[in-house]
Amino acid sequence: MANQTYRVLEIIKRFNNNEKVCISQLQNETMWYGKSDKTIRRDLDIIKESFADSFHLIAGEQGCYKAITNELMDNIINPESISMLVQTFNIAQRSNLFDDLNINRSDKKILQKKIKESKKIYLFKNKPFENSSADMALFKKLEQAVYHKKELCIEYQTRHTTISQRVRPYKIVFMNENFYLACEVEQKAYSFSLFRISKIHSAEFTKQTFHQNREIVSFITDMQTPMARYRTNYKEHLVEVIVEVNSQKAHYFKAKKHLTSQKIIEEKKDGTLLLCFTVTQILEIEEMILKWIPHMRVVSPLSLKESIEKRLEKYLKS
Repeated sequence: MANQTYRVLEIIKRFNNNEKVCISQLQNETMWYGKSDKTIRRDLDIIKESFADSFHLIAGEQGCYKAITNELMDNIINPESISMLVQTFNIAQRSNLFDDLNINRSDKKILQKKIKESKKIYLFKNKPFENSSADMALFKKLEQAVYHKKELCIEYQTRHTTISQRVRPYKIVFMNENFYLACEVEQKAYSFSLFRISKIHSAEFTKQTFHQNREIVSFITDMQTPMARYRTNYKEHLVEVIVEVNSQKAHYFKAKKHLTSQKIIEEKKDGTLLLCFTVTQILEIEEMILKWIPHMRVVSPLSLKESIEKRLEKYLKS
């Protein structure tokens, strides 16, 4: 083999070993001794011609190069982000979103391989995914309506019937394993609603555009659950809920927030925690409290404590 071939193969080997290649250091080695910068750059150019984007110049280090490897992905992809990747992949598969995504076949295979490899190590259990008949065409229409602030007329499946509703869409929200369309509506009883996108049968543009209500925009940002209730001047109607969690389960609430508003008021000597949650209505927090009984008890408000007690009594009598 020609001397240049040996040199090129040696550089490729070093890149494969994730080693840094610096022109000034190569010039001190036997294989490149006496070679000019230009000659060594020709060696690198030959690799570039065959393997485009295979290596890059290291920022701040003149004449030093390193291979583009999976190292960055391996450092970034931690258990939490792998979980999100798997869940996103599952959602896309179930709703046929991948069919319309602008991803070439080879990239899609790489993504599928990464997911498959992670499933050999991790097992991700989620709340049941809602079976969705919504397709990409509907999502695209909803995206356009949100982006261009266009009113929509939607056909929506309720528990007992299908209704037609004129809405002003603000955001597409993913919460509790489901996609929702967050909308301003014109109703006497309420002026905001979340519609599960899987329940939207059709959506058609009206001729009207709209200006967003800043308070509703703020409310959507503050929402913690699908049970959040909007009222004009909603921040004036927020309910503060204080609960006590015994020492046996306190670490679960110290490790993570179960609602974004969760605050630790006090940690007692025996390890018991006093927690404060701020919600738009009691319904937002009832299910969580029931889930943690008998390790959690309501301190205030009294109305919530009585409501929980009545539900438990009814359950025990049934």
